[in-house]
Amino acid sequence: MSCGLWGNWDAIVHVVADKGYGYSSVTRSHQKQGKIPVIPRRKGAICPGVSDRERYKTRHIVERFFANIKEHKRLIARFDKLDATFLSFFALACLNVFKVLC
Repeated sequence: MSCGLWGNWDAIVHVVADKGYGYSSVTRSHQKQGKIPVIPRRKGAICPGVSDRERYKTRHIVERFFANIKEHKRLIARFDKLDATFLSFFALACLNVFKVLC
């Protein structure tokens, strides 16, 4: 199954999420699809928590990236109606976040 811009969903192996997605029904659905859920358990949960702590620690990198992207109101409000202009501004915002542009 191909999903356009993001490539092949079948190539995804791990699903990293926060505690809000730690319900057993969510993790079971990921496991049925052949994905490995990397989701910490809530306090007081009976089931064990994250088995891959190092992979979960890298989640903050993605969180910081989207927090920096959200500084650009034009992206959040989706002012650009054409996909080409939206993606081009998203590319410029990414370059700005990674300090490639001044």
